[in-house]
Amino acid sequence: MKKIRKFLPVSFYDIPGIENWLEEQANAGLFPVSIRGWVTFTSTGIPGTRFRLAVKEKYQEVPDLALLELCRNSEWSYGFPIAKMYFLFYTTAAPEEELFPD
Repeated sequence: MKKIRKFLPVSFYDIPGIENWLEEQANAGLFPVSIRGWVTFTSTGIPGTRFRLAVKEKYQEVPDLALLELCRNSEWSYGFPIAKMYFLFYTTAAPEEELFPD
């Protein structure tokens, strides 16, 4: 499968900016498979996909079990870690509840 690389056009510290940009890319048919300074995509994106980032704790390798359980009980999926900073979650559905309600 062909991979497409794009430079991340927002600050690594701009969580809403990254989420929104990834959603724009999904609407264009691209799905992220790796994020560093460059973002690597496949052409498997589904329009309407939503993304959320969770901040990693220091030395945390995987998301908390409670967060993974929340995903399992909802329509959200865990994607992959982003550098040493975040965990990426996504949904292609329109879940009733936000992954991280305020």
